[in-house]
Amino acid sequence: MDLNKYEEKMINVLKETLGGVQKAFSYQRQDAEHKLDILYAKGSPARNYLTASTLGLVNRTTGYQDSNTGKDIRAEIIMSSYGGNDMAGKILSTAGIGIYQTNIRYGYGTVLKGVMELYFPNSDMKHLFLMLPPPVWGKAFGVTDADDSIITFLYALPISQAECDYMAQNGIDALQNCFVEKNIDMFDLERKSIF
Repeated sequence: MDLNKYEEKMINVLKETLGGVQKAFSYQRQDAEHKLDILYAKGSPARNYLTASTLGLVNRTTGYQDSNTGKDIRAEIIMSSYGGNDMAGKILSTAGIGIYQTNIRYGYGTVLKGVMELYFPNSDMKHLFLMLPPPVWGKAFGVTDADDSIITFLYALPISQAECDYMAQNGIDALQNCFVEKNIDMFDLERKSIF
């Protein structure tokens, strides 16, 4: 598989940071307009867990620029769950293909509406909230310089409509502080809403 400079840098960071047993899969047809695969890391961040990452979002910019350098920001999205099935990867595939098809800007604090509802219609969790990856891996993801762009990673956390409304009124930091106070289980894709 031939990798471009963005994919090469991103793959190296994922391999080094995620650990676990890694395999990539495609959830789309070969002739699809945009390339988007999913990397699974079984046993990441620890035994009995699974982390998935998009592979290919890095080929388009997020629509944002780095405030210090003016370079375009590119990002892949990761998500973790309890191991046992590939649901996190399917959710990320839907989110990633949706980003390509709608050409939306996405970054820290973006809410991808309705994605969780497609998979868990009876759950409190309705949307995906994009945040900085939590420090649950042995190594931080950080930011990678790719000459003309900055490459980073975002973490997709399922949130409820009430949590989304709270963030709209009180801000991103306030919501994240509530998550820390309530000690939410970020690996439970169907957790109960804190509000």
